[in-house]
Amino acid sequence: MKKRETVLAVLTAAAILACGCLWAAELYRNGPLPAACLGLACTIAAAGLLAALWSFQRRSLDAREQAHREELAALKKKHAQELSEMQARNQSEMEAFRSGLSHSLRMPVAIIQGYAELLSSGVIKDADVAVEYLEKISQRSQYMTEAISRQFSAADTMDSSKLTYSDLDLIALVRQAAADMETAAEDQGVRIQVISPEDHLAMRADTYLLNRVLFNLLENALKYMGRPGVITIRILRQGDSASLLVQDDGLGLPAEETAHIFEPNYQGSNHVGGQGYGLYLVRRAIEGHGGTVSAQSAPGRGLGISMTLPLFPSV
Repeated sequence: MKKRETVLAVLTAAAILACGCLWAAELYRNGPLPAACLGLACTIAAAGLLAALWSFQRRSLDAREQAHREELAALKKKHAQELSEMQARNQSEMEAFRSGLSHSLRMPVAIIQGYAELLSSGVIKDADVAVEYLEKISQRSQYMTEAISRQFSAADTMDSSKLTYSDLDLIALVRQAAADMETAAEDQGVRIQVISPEDHLAMRADTYLLNRVLFNLLENALKYMGRPGVITIRILRQGDSASLLVQDDGLGLPAEETAHIFEPNYQGSNHVGGQGYGLYLVRRAIEGHGGTVSAQSAPGRGLGISMTLPLFPSV
């Protein structure tokens, strides 16, 4: 029997007992003294039982109310914590979104601006060269469209199952990226050279992401070299993989900092702006292709980023 039903049964029994005692007392009020005393004692006992039951019920109700208040307080605390965590997560995701979009668009915008300024300056007299520059502007515009589309469609997770694979020439892709960055590099007294024993290197990969990797690496080198110099991109074929090394001869980093440069939002002692997101995106993109990436550096000896990529991954 449930607690509530038990209490009601006891109260009912007590009421019946009290009525019986009153009836006995009325019946024997002119009778012997023990009978009257018995009736009186029964009545007092019933009254005491009722008082005890009432007190028990009151304490039980108070305990339940206290437990209910504590439960509500715990739920409020839990909800407040969940809300705080959700707000922090949303803030982090928004920062990542802004950083990703910034890294995707900053360099293409600079490239488009550079070619547009050359065309509008009147320096370019050769019609074929002018057409070539217009094609480069169109290519970078398409790249920006792809970047924005991926950011807003959440396809920028760089998961291998979400990459858009196509056939490409890795050598041509790298040379084009180096040419696009040439003007920005020259402004800083930096030369970009591409070295490879191969004239062409066919592979299947996500063209957009590899372009993004190259732009991020070259932009990072130009930002942190700290002095005029050379950025060298070496490309080798190693069996079924391609090996790339982007090496600059800038100021370099201590080994303890180099170990962390692929972490999100990491900013070393040579920090000069940005969110520390570019090399993190490089790592995610290369690993999304099934490749590997590592860094080597020392003070005064520049920074080298080594990558391997499968030429024809099974997707």
